[in-house]
Amino acid sequence: MAESVARSGDKPPELDENAVRAWLIAHPEFFDRHPDVLEEADLQHESGHATSLIERQVEWLRAKNARLEARLSQLTDTAQDNEVRARKVMKVAQLLLRAPTLAGMVDSLRRMLREEFAIDAIFLGVLASKLRRTDIDGLTRIDAKGSVARAFDNSFRTRLIETGPLDAERARLIFPRAASLPASAAVVPIDKRETLGLLVLGADDAERFQADQGKLFLEMLAELLASSLRARLG
Repeated sequence: MAESVARSGDKPPELDENAVRAWLIAHPEFFDRHPDVLEEADLQHESGHATSLIERQVEWLRAKNARLEARLSQLTDTAQDNEVRARKVMKVAQLLLRAPTLAGMVDSLRRMLREEFAIDAIFLGVLASKLRRTDIDGLTRIDAKGSVARAFDNSFRTRLIETGPLDAERARLIFPRAASLPASAAVVPIDKRETLGLLVLGADDAERFQADQGKLFLEMLAELLASSLRARLG
């Protein structure tokens, strides 16, 4: 008898939360049989006091829906931006194909980059071994052993696009007459197969070119420019 009394006084075993959760998920009809649980359970949570489990669930679903709508809006904006960029790249391709001369191509490209892509500063250079002419405005001959080649040695060597801040020394080297230096830039080697030259796009906005941004459209621009230059340098 004493043993029985002792046992009756023992605390009941604590329920495992995961087991309860799994059971409720597996038996949703529990709330159909006991609707009073939904009405009587008072819950405290971050957004305030909910009078019932149903209200808490509704608020949670509303918050989730708001997050999904925000994500969908972001994806839609990104898709629209990409479509705009794709159309602009197509215009660049058409321009490069139709330009009758190298000088005309360079002039039209620089104008389009400024007007269509809102680029504030543009440097376009071709290695001196590939470019004999020195009379084309906006196109620079780059000496393989000169200061520009040394300053951008990593770009020529790796042929990888670099985006983000551009240090003042290199910026002043390629934009010597600029009233103010770009706050951010994209350094784009021309042609991945064999180094042909360098395109540097500068922006007054420090957020325009960032280190972790996508580079697909810059890569497309580099490929188009490389093909056009090679066709005209012959």
